[in-house]
Amino acid sequence: MKKVILSISAMLFVGAAAFAQGNTSSVNQVGSSDTGIVNQNGQTNDSKIDQLGDSNKSEVYQGIQPGVYNAKNNAADVKQKGNSNTAFASQSNHDNKAYQTQTGDSNKATIWQDQIAPPASALGGFDKATQTQTGKSNMATIDQGTTGNEKPTGLPFNATQLGYVNAVIVPFAPHNNNEATQTQNGDNNVAYATQGGVKNKSWQTQTSPGGTSAADKNVSNHYQYGDENSATATQNGIKLTENTLQIGNKNTATVTQTGASHSSIAFSKGNMNTISVTQSGM
Repeated sequence: MKKVILSISAMLFVGAAAFAQGNTSSVNQVGSSDTGIVNQNGQTNDSKIDQLGDSNKSEVYQGIQPGVYNAKNNAADVKQKGNSNTAFASQSNHDNKAYQTQTGDSNKATIWQDQIAPPASALGGFDKATQTQTGKSNMATIDQGTTGNEKPTGLPFNATQLGYVNAVIVPFAPHNNNEATQTQNGDNNVAYATQGGVKNKSWQTQTSPGGTSAADKNVSNHYQYGDENSATATQNGIKLTENTLQIGNKNTATVTQTGASHSSIAFSKGNMNTISVTQSGM
């Protein structure tokens, strides 16, 4: 049983309002029990969903409350191949892009970009998010400049570090030009990135040997609040854990882990700090 829901203001009410024009949606589903949901409001939105396999589900929402938020020029491209994959993308404001590609079983990818509250001066956009997952039981989540951003609330960060992050107001306004790219290849990897501010960049790449169990999964979390921060994590092995928290401007963190059972905590508070961590071996 397939389920396709398309709610596209521009196609239903062409010329009715300036914010409801030029939306495009293409859904192609092959298999059983696939679900594709597309809801677009605003201007020049584009959504493509291509699902092959069983029990896939993808939801794309672009532009909420178009009368309040100037939602336009959003694009979402979702490709899922395998079983029990779930992809979710929600974009508001303007010029956002989200690409989610999943191959394998039980993958989950979520992208939020600029899900904000008033004032209108906080409107940003220009965000980019790309998630590519190959394998089984992978999970990747990206939040950029949103009121729904998660903050670290406990370990591995200490009380002083958590006190700094609790003082952060999310979202930073304006928030735009952020990029987050997460690539996972293997089994049971977990990646999470949250960014509030301007021109922050996060890259996470994880690779595990085939057949890696959930207990041996790699975990990478990036939390960045401020402007022009950059976090890069590369993990190749098993039981690798990396957590980066940066508060301020123009901070850089680079973490490279290979082998097994390594843990890294990178924390920056202030401006123009540089952290470089390399861990290898068993």
